[in-house]
Amino acid sequence: MKIDALSQLAPAGLLSDEDVLTPMQRWHAAGQRVALVTLVGVEGGAPRQPGAQMAVAEDGRYAGYLSGGCLEEAVVLEAKAVIAAERNRLVRYGKGSPYFDIRLPCGSGLDLYFDQTITAEQLAAMSGHRARRHPFVLQTDIAAHRSSVVSKSARAPFPESRRIGDVFERAYTPPVQLLLLGSGPGLVAIATLAEALGIALKILTPDATTRANLGLVGRRALIDEAALATTMASFDAATAAILVFHEHERELNLLAAILDTDCFYVGALGNHAVHRERRAALAARGIAEANLDRMRAPIGSIPGAKSKATLAVGVLAELMTEARARNLVS
Repeated sequence: MKIDALSQLAPAGLLSDEDVLTPMQRWHAAGQRVALVTLVGVEGGAPRQPGAQMAVAEDGRYAGYLSGGCLEEAVVLEAKAVIAAERNRLVRYGKGSPYFDIRLPCGSGLDLYFDQTITAEQLAAMSGHRARRHPFVLQTDIAAHRSSVVSKSARAPFPESRRIGDVFERAYTPPVQLLLLGSGPGLVAIATLAEALGIALKILTPDATTRANLGLVGRRALIDEAALATTMASFDAATAAILVFHEHERELNLLAAILDTDCFYVGALGNHAVHRERRAALAARGIAEANLDRMRAPIGSIPGAKSKATLAVGVLAELMTEARARNLVS
């Protein structure tokens, strides 16, 4: 039986709010004209960083967000006007803006670029890069009102969104994906929270009770031992792996294989004493000190977490903090 590798796009969840390309492509295919709105400059503090985006269809539907909720309606109206006029424009909101009636509580000035020239071919190219988990940038010459899709290296460090003169490069990185191995209530809690975030999951568990408790999450994400090698072959620098075993002797072969990949986060359950034994056993197998240092243990940003809830929240917070440091999430 063929098992899909982790290269699937992330499921619906909180992270899907950052994906404006999918609805944009869907609306475009349905015959709607669409504007892509990108935050290209911030003066002062703001709830979103440069590169945040909204997609707006000519009928007023939109995806994404650019503020804490104080700006989106105005952006939709502006985007519809841009589509109707068939002319891109750069608009300042907040501090220094001619729109004195649109107030930003943070007191900042936000520069938004409205682009209604993104083509079906460019959307297909961007979608193709995402499906192959290949980083790219949408390079926009704001003065010339021209955009192009530029492929980037698939190896870390990943690009970040930035403005250089009149050119803004909006970086797109592969969606975060997670391999979860082990058993018990903690694994189920981590899987449940990861799915709510919208992280693509694959789960390997030898325990029948855990499989049953995984419910819908497990039925979509479960793999077996035979599929593990295929799954691990898809590991890239946007992949995380978490081991939740109580029988720690089962971990060593798995960890040795995972540490040979480009995973950006490798976490394993266990206290400091367990982790010292784990490191010693792996070192005895010839695994380099630098690779051993990549392991997180005890896992989680909540010290001494004892419930499945605090374990899951702490682990996902730690994982997302690392993802943020690597430009994988905003």
